[in-house]
Amino acid sequence: MDHDDAAPRRTVLRGLGFSSIGYPLNVAFMFFSQVLAARLLTRDDFGSYSLAVGIFGTVALVTQLGVPHSMLRRASAALTDRRASAVRNEVVSAFVLCTGAAVLVTLAFASPVGEEALEVIFSETGVAAFAALIGLRTGLRILENLVPEALRAFRSFLAVSVYDGLLANALLVLALAAVLLADGNPDAADVMALSAATAALALAPAVWAVHRRLRPLDHEPLRIHNPLEPSMWLVTVGRALLAQLDLLLVGVLATSADVATYAVPFRLALFVGFPLIVVNQVVPPLIASWHAGGAVERLERTLRATAGLALLGALAIAAVYVVGGKVVIRELFGAKYVDGYAVLLILSAGQILQTVAGSCGFALMMTGHQRAYAWLLGISTVATAGLDVALYQVWGIEGIALATAIALTVQNFVQAGLLRRRTGFHSIADIRLAFTEGTSILRSSTRRGRDAAGAAATAASGGPGELDPEQ
Repeated sequence: MDHDDAAPRRTVLRGLGFSSIGYPLNVAFMFFSQVLAARLLTRDDFGSYSLAVGIFGTVALVTQLGVPHSMLRRASAALTDRRASAVRNEVVSAFVLCTGAAVLVTLAFASPVGEEALEVIFSETGVAAFAALIGLRTGLRILENLVPEALRAFRSFLAVSVYDGLLANALLVLALAAVLLADGNPDAADVMALSAATAALALAPAVWAVHRRLRPLDHEPLRIHNPLEPSMWLVTVGRALLAQLDLLLVGVLATSADVATYAVPFRLALFVGFPLIVVNQVVPPLIASWHAGGAVERLERTLRATAGLALLGALAIAAVYVVGGKVVIRELFGAKYVDGYAVLLILSAGQILQTVAGSCGFALMMTGHQRAYAWLLGISTVATAGLDVALYQVWGIEGIALATAIALTVQNFVQAGLLRRRTGFHSIADIRLAFTEGTSILRSSTRRGRDAAGAAATAASGGPGELDPEQ
């Protein structure tokens, strides 16, 4: 491995190291908050709470106007060019706009119009009864989504791992566990109130972490500007809708009990997809900076190798579900949710196929092709919704799962083809390349360790050896 490749590979390795610990912990805490909620609530209340989580997560992504990823792309490029004042302006402008959006969306949900809208759209689920809490949680989520992207621009991967939901979900698990141990009998609104309180508590140190990284930058006059990029916003809207579309449509078409049955495999299937999401915690700022610097070959090797690693992880997790999925559902959530096993297998298969395509969506966004990506997402959203509704009429919630898996798989491979055509590189998983890159990193680390040990021994014996900063 030559010296030019050493630093970027170490950056990727460090980021993957933190993310491979932090993101699984985050997913685990988020998952166990759902397990505890299922244990505390009735089936109908758990369905209402699960739907509310889908609502505030989706609405937050839509109403944050694509600002977090837009800020990440521009701030990363500014850091690469050593334009410190531009970085500060980008981050502060993003916080101003997102704070305004958070206030407005909270008030909208709490208004009579917001409550009526929830009642009309999700008439059989009861979520309108705690519309104000959903609004508050949506506003907090907008800011929660912004903070990690600001930290990611600085490549502060440890802080990203802590504040990208890990701390908030850990606090929520502790709160729900305390209620369970106290033999509490909460309803869906009570659990949503706990979610809002723990999110607010976790947000305070997260914002302070961003402030600490901005403080040393150039203190030229601050220029607040409009950070909104319409194409980036459309990309975010498409990604947000597609991520929760199947669960939301179950809420529109069926009852809260059906939502509960679908929500359990929906959450479990996320574990199959999370190896790729771990990768996506690291690669966006690297894509932006390496593409801007013309390091296309390095970028393609990194994308394909990390996707190969993600695919191996996805296959391993899916194998567990195939062998013991019913046992997993029964032991964690209860026997009343085992009838969601077929949905779990279908969604897991879809996650594997999507992982094969790699980080193609983020690569399109971070290389300036977000407009084409937005059009693709828009078409995919409409097609997926139509197919979901059609197959629900035939096979119920299993039909929605099948339609979602097919549509998202097709979308991801079309994205990968578009990426290859627009940029000249692609992101398809390559397991062999993953092993090649991994062994190269291990050999380099071993060699540096031997060199460092030799230099240290020479210096200790009175010789001229010195350790360079890298060693």
